[in-house]
Amino acid sequence: MKSKFSHKLGGLALAGALAAFSGAASAHVWQIGWNGNADGSLTFFGVSYHPTVVPGTGTVDDFASRPAGLVINGTNVTFDVGSVVDLEDSSGVGGTSGTVSAIWNGLGLDGFVTATGTYTTSGSTYGKYASVNLNTAALSGLGIGTGTNSVTLTTFSDNVDWAGLTFASATVPINIVVPPDTTGNVPEPGTLALFGLAAIGGGLMRRKAK
Repeated sequence: MKSKFSHKLGGLALAGALAAFSGAASAHVWQIGWNGNADGSLTFFGVSYHPTVVPGTGTVDDFASRPAGLVINGTNVTFDVGSVVDLEDSSGVGGTSGTVSAIWNGLGLDGFVTATGTYTTSGSTYGKYASVNLNTAALSGLGIGTGTNSVTLTTFSDNVDWAGLTFASATVPINIVVPPDTTGNVPEPGTLALFGLAAIGGGLMRRKAK
């Protein structure tokens, strides 16, 4: 059974085919944002200017059957299934504040990148966004840790709703800060019990050795 992490990180062989498709197709993800979370994870968001969430298995918004997402440090990371959110379909430049979309603005993003060209000057439509949350283990697999990281960032998809435009961050790394885990997470009771048994066993072995 594949882990959630292995499901998110697509095969590199597939990445080349998807990238080729995206380059040939009309491309519609024009802004990518991110947030650091109190548990040390990062959530990434991609905005499509297509205005409608498409329900149902096998649709462009069903990432389980039609993977789409971000390419982070050269690795495909699929958006979380069921993460698509409708925006107000308003148009403008937007960003971390002052955006024309109250929902997008309400995310309180730590940072964002916008596709090159007129998107940086006149923006586009906030149609819908999809997101993916990466815990510390998943981030580590991408070469990202607590503190400031140099990250390359773009998108991949097999359809125009989520295919990416040209992002300078695809080749020119940007700085993304990952906060430390401040939630005070402690091991589960079962894990603590195992630690206790190991300690007792170690003590008995030392006594026998004397």
